[in-house]
Amino acid sequence: MEPAGMDYFCEQVQQKDVGRRMQVGQELLEYLSDPARSTDLEQDQQRLDKVIDELTAWVNSSNFKVRL
Repeated sequence: MEPAGMDYFCEQVQQKDVGRRMQVGQELLEYLSDPARSTDLEQDQQRLDKVIDELTAWVNSSNFKVRL
């Protein structure tokens, strides 16, 4: 099942489970690397900002795999 777009990622990046974060991180990378799939990226700046804020928290995570 393909992610729906930024709505999906906005919800998923808030997950606390390390395994789920790893999976969502890979899905997000694939989504962002395919311009045909990420057409809604610039449509909702607030949602994009929220995803980025959550990813910033991942970078500060104590789990080295999540940080990577």
